[in-house]
Amino acid sequence: MIIYGIKNCDKVKAAMKQAQSNGVDVQLHDFRNDGIDQALVDEMLNDIAIDQLLNKRSTTWKQLDASDKETFSSDLLLQHPTLIKRPVVFENGHYRIGL
Repeated sequence: MIIYGIKNCDKVKAAMKQAQSNGVDVQLHDFRNDGIDQALVDEMLNDIAIDQLLNKRSTTWKQLDASDKETFSSDLLLQHPTLIKRPVVFENGHYRIGL
């Protein structure tokens, strides 16, 4: 299992702890340290609808210009990985939000 997110995020920490306590072999992919590319975003979007992947409650979303919000594209997720809801979990060949 791979958990994608930001290592300081409480939800990511909780997901890591839960997976480890259940004996699951888990890796953390920290967007800030490990990066994110278009291929990864595209893979996530194959399994998760954009409106589910996008965190509209994030401070980053609230600070975006109205024009960026209206013309939203996956490029914004590359520029601002904190717009991605956390944690994103990759397991058994599929992505999902949360455990």
